[in-house]
Amino acid sequence: MAEEKGDFDCCLCPQKGGAVKPTSDNSKWAHIICGLLVPEVFFRDPEGREGIDCSRVPEKRKGVECYLCGSKRGCGIECSQPKCALAFHVSCGLEKDLSIELKEANGLGIVAAFCEDHTQLWKKQELTGKFKIVPREKVCSNNKIRG
Repeated sequence: MAEEKGDFDCCLCPQKGGAVKPTSDNSKWAHIICGLLVPEVFFRDPEGREGIDCSRVPEKRKGVECYLCGSKRGCGIECSQPKCALAFHVSCGLEKDLSIELKEANGLGIVAAFCEDHTQLWKKQELTGKFKIVPREKVCSNNKIRG
């Protein structure tokens, strides 16, 4: 039985095609790269990159309008720059060469993603070695890191 066109669309972004795998509940498909870079998504089998689990994606991420493509399909990730309200799909950000990084420490992954303006700023700051990626929740209103 042939699959209908669209059966393998990513549930996390509007991008067609690419490397997709089934979600852990086998009800949808997701790009491997979206599974890696959407913060609350994880792989049930991390070594084999199998069983993409989207069950922890909060409602606030779903249906967020991507400032790059204008679509609300899938889920968006926010710019990691404090007070920046722009959000975008992982695939749209990668297509525009935005800075999206995954840092792993102590068994936890932190995703840092930046809009176009803040990608340029991040690339300059990264060269100095003075800045590090921390979870957005650890940033205070005065932009200092809390412990």
